[in-house]
Amino acid sequence: MTQEWSQQIVDRVGKEVRRARTAASPPLSGQALSDRTAELGHPISRAVISDLETGRRRGLDVADLIVLAAALQIAPVQLLFPDLPRGPVDVLPERPHESHDAVRWFAGETGLFASSPGWQTGEGEAVPVWTRQDFAPELDRVTLTRQWLKAIHSMRSARIHMRSAISARETPDQLEALEVIYEEARERAQRLGQQMSDLGLDPGEEHPRA
Repeated sequence: MTQEWSQQIVDRVGKEVRRARTAASPPLSGQALSDRTAELGHPISRAVISDLETGRRRGLDVADLIVLAAALQIAPVQLLFPDLPRGPVDVLPERPHESHDAVRWFAGETGLFASSPGWQTGEGEAVPVWTRQDFAPELDRVTLTRQWLKAIHSMRSARIHMRSAISARETPDQLEALEVIYEEARERAQRLGQQMSDLGLDPGEEHPRA
């Protein structure tokens, strides 16, 4: 089952490479795509691309996946889960999800669904319930980084609005409200920055006053 599932991934990538290559404007030949990968510093031969697109390829390196996506100017995750938004895909063996959910999981936005013991019928029969799993908080660097960047963005946005409000001679109450928004975002960025440091990440020195 695992071998069959892993080959499904390779075949799916190959089909999307071919679709994206021919849908490009102007369309790319296999050789043109190969040339682009060479320009990116990781050449993938026309023969390898052909084998991938026709299902003859038995495996795929992560490096090849990344470079092919860059050469096609699409996100790598689109090659893995191209049947967006709701096409079914086995994210793991016998773990079907809609493609948009698979993309969000791969990007670290949300966990996968998993079956867990749920309700029981009147006859005592267990009815499984699908619940979304959380990422392990002590390991999850992606969510923390995303939250930190959001706080930084809120800081910068509030600061821009404060400057505009000062130039427009807005009322003291309006300026105070913007200052509160800025300070809350700054404190949130500081707190998240400390959590990042605790996980061994380096948020840099400028983030508290970004």
